[in-house]
Amino acid sequence: MPDIPFAAVLKASRRKAGLSQKDLADALGVTRNTVINWESDKCRPDYAVLPALCRELDIPLHALFAMEPEPALSALEGRVVGNLRRLSPAARRLADKAVQAMADEEAAAREASLRENYRLFVVRPGAAAAGAGFDTADALPSRVFLRRTPANAGADGIVLVRGRSMEPAWHDGEYVYYRKAESARPGEDVIVDTDDGAVIKRVSAQNTLYSVNPAFPYPPKYDGNTLAVRGKVLGAVSAADWPAPEDGELLEEIFADEIRRFRETHGLWDGAEG
Repeated sequence: MPDIPFAAVLKASRRKAGLSQKDLADALGVTRNTVINWESDKCRPDYAVLPALCRELDIPLHALFAMEPEPALSALEGRVVGNLRRLSPAARRLADKAVQAMADEEAAAREASLRENYRLFVVRPGAAAAGAGFDTADALPSRVFLRRTPANAGADGIVLVRGRSMEPAWHDGEYVYYRKAESARPGEDVIVDTDDGAVIKRVSAQNTLYSVNPAFPYPPKYDGNTLAVRGKVLGAVSAADWPAPEDGELLEEIFADEIRRFRETHGLWDGAEG
C-alpha cells in the first residue's frame, strides 16, 4: 500500500524512541538490513512482527500505518463490554446471537425505510439557463436518489438552474424537478432547448417565452429560431430531499436493479455517468 507512509513513520518513530537501526533489529530478532529495507520501503515486516515492533517503538498499530484510531467506547458501550466479559462462554454466545438478531432487524428496517422513502431521479445533462442558454449537446445524463414527496411525485427528473433571470421563482445554483412535456400553457415554467442552448422560461399569454426577473429580459426569438419544449418545472429540490451521506452506499445496493435499467436505457457504461 504505497499511499501509506509506513517507512517514514517507522524511521521517525525509531528515532523518537532513541533506538538505532541495530537496536531495533536486535530487539525484534531480525538483521539490521531488514530494518533498513523497511525504512526504505523496499518491503514491509511480517504481520507477526507488528505487535513487538509497536511495543519497541511505543506507538499503537494505527499510528505505525498513519491510520485513524478506532473511536473510543461510549459509556454505554463500555458497560455492555464489561457485562459481556462477566458472562460464561455459553451466555456470551446467546448474547451474541441476540445482539446479531437485533442488528439484522435494524438493518432490514433501515433498508425498507430507504426503499419506501427514496427513488432514483434522472439528472438532466448540464444545466438549464435562467439566461441566454446552456449548451448540453455533448453531456451525458446522470442519476441521483431523492426523498419521495408530494411535490416530486410526478417528476421525471431534475435539472440544475444557472442564471438569475427566473428569480424569485428559481435561483441560480439550485435544482428543480421537471416533468417531461412537449407543450405548455401560459403561466407555466418550462425547460426549452433552443439554438442557444437549454433555458428555463415562463410561457406568456401570447405563447412566447419570457424571464420572470425584469432585470434580465429574454431576447425575442424569430421564426428561424428552433424552440423545443422538453418539460414543465414542478418545484425546487429542497435540502431535505437529499439523502444523508451515510445512506449513499446502501441506496446504491438497494436500487441496484433500477441503476442497471437506468444505464441500459441511457446507453451508459461504467464510469460514464455524471
